[in-house]
Amino acid sequence: MAKPITSTPAVFQQTLLKWYDQNKRDLPWRGIQNPYATFVSEMMLQQTQVKTVIPFYGRFLKELPNWKALAKAKPEKVLKLWEGLGYYRRARNLQAAAQMIVRDFGGNLPDTLEEIVKLPGVGPYSAGAILSIAYQKPHPLVDGNVIRVFSRIFLLRGNLKAGEGHKRVWEIAKKLIPAKRPGDFNQALMELGATVCFSDNPQCLLCPMRSQCQASEKGLQNELPEMPKAQETVEVSMAALLIGNKGKILVKKRSHEERWLKGMWEFPSAEGSSFMEALKKLEKNTGAKAVLREIQSVRHQITHHKIHLKLFPASFSGKKKLTGEHLWASSKELRKLPFASAQNKLRDWVLKNHKP
Repeated sequence: MAKPITSTPAVFQQTLLKWYDQNKRDLPWRGIQNPYATFVSEMMLQQTQVKTVIPFYGRFLKELPNWKALAKAKPEKVLKLWEGLGYYRRARNLQAAAQMIVRDFGGNLPDTLEEIVKLPGVGPYSAGAILSIAYQKPHPLVDGNVIRVFSRIFLLRGNLKAGEGHKRVWEIAKKLIPAKRPGDFNQALMELGATVCFSDNPQCLLCPMRSQCQASEKGLQNELPEMPKAQETVEVSMAALLIGNKGKILVKKRSHEERWLKGMWEFPSAEGSSFMEALKKLEKNTGAKAVLREIQSVRHQITHHKIHLKLFPASFSGKKKLTGEHLWASSKELRKLPFASAQNKLRDWVLKNHKP
């Protein structure tokens, strides 16, 4: 069992906010009064590091500066602006949320918990972050950083990402959220986890909460949080075909039935228990004839799936009717289409090395 909170919520809040005021990073989405910009930044920051998000955030707001622009944009433009950021469902949810806000909320981001969670892609964490930062509403949040900080300060054991353990973390967050500066407080918690209370080798000597941290006092900081066993890694073999014709290259848009990367473009690709099996699927689906000589190889990970993607040259007779959305793309068109990370690397290689 965890001990009760060892300091009052007021002392906890004051200590953390003082540290935050003196040590917070200068990030482009901080210090602005723009619910749209806050919403975009929070969608981008889900499961993604700050340093990765920064360049995408600026480009996205420049191209799509408000709800109306995002709602009316072509989906491919939204995905292109998201290209390389990963977890592309977030981009689709972001645009769907903008359309709902324009249609149902008069172009204004909802400012209540009951309404904001109706938006696509907005769960308890995102709702707490957006409401506290954009509207200064005292709603808590819990993410991986907060779980790590609380597990150490309050000596919480067990799986804190599910069940009673997760419920306990939210209870603490609700007790600690201040009525004043809730947005800064939530950002301070996440900042502490991101810059001091690391997963490995936390910087306890630099931590403002050290005197209140039960794990640090007992020398247990490297043992917490007690994480659930990670999913076993699954190896995935994937083959792609490079098919050229009259100066153009065949590419395919992933359908909404695909398990990953819906709506993104790729060279015709298939998975298999082996590369040979994947190639046979491709030849059957496209009517192309592959040359059994890989010309480029890429490794990439999606969740617990380790994907090994190989590109093979192929010839295309045109006798078989292609199903799904295909395009014979020029080099200029290839650059404009949204490709996900692994296929993007293949595209860069093709643009540099292949002469159609």
